[in-house]
Amino acid sequence: MPIKIKISLTIYIIIIAISVMFYEKLLGQPELIYTLIFVTTLMIIGIWIFPEVVTKKTTSGVEENQREKEESNN
Repeated sequence: MPIKIKISLTIYIIIIAISVMFYEKLLGQPELIYTLIFVTTLMIIGIWIFPEVVTKKTTSGVEENQREKEESNN
């Protein structure tokens, strides 16, 4: 994932977390803020540490086609 996207996702997560913290403070449930801080930190760490899943093209189809060509030539 490009760094610009990681930075924008991190900023987006922080903005949403801060707004939910203010909302929870208004409702009078500040104990949920600690859970929110933990989840927010976990999400940000996950974005920056874990690599993006990359799929590779398999060569099994190519190998089968080559075998068929070899068998038809013999």
